[in-house]
Amino acid sequence: MDADLARSLLAGWIAGAMAGIVATGLVLVVMARKPGLAARIAGTRRLGIIGVILANGLTLTFTLIGLVLGALFHRAGGADAALRFALVVGGGSLTLAGLYAFVRGRVRTAEAPVVLMVLTIAALSFGVVLPVLGSLDR
Repeated sequence: MDADLARSLLAGWIAGAMAGIVATGLVLVVMARKPGLAARIAGTRRLGIIGVILANGLTLTFTLIGLVLGALFHRAGGADAALRFALVVGGGSLTLAGLYAFVRGRVRTAEAPVVLMVLTIAALSFGVVLPVLGSLDR
C-alpha cells in the first residue's frame, strides 16, 4: 500500500471517528434534556439500549464516511488538493443543510438544531481535520 494512500485513509478514519463520537455525545445530551422525547422513548424501549444503538450506529456510520472521504481525498490529489477538497466538503455540507431545511419546511422542530449541529461537526471534521491530517508528511 502506498504511504500517501495509507495516510489519507488513516486521516479519514480519525476524522470520522472523531465526528461520530462528538455527534453521539451531542445527540445523547439533547435526548436526555428533552423530557417529552425521553418519556416517549422510555414507553417503548429502555433508554440504555437506545443509547447503545445510537452510539454504535453514529460512530460506525461516521467512521465509514470518513474512510470513503479519505479514499476520495487521496484520489483527488492528496495534499496538493487539500483546499479544493475542503471547499467541496463544506459545500456538500451546506447543500445537505439547505436540502434539510427545504424538505422540512420551517425548521423550528426539536431535531433541527441537532441536525444542523451534526452537519457542522461533519463539515469541520471532514473539511478541516481530514485534509490537515492527510497533508502531514511526517
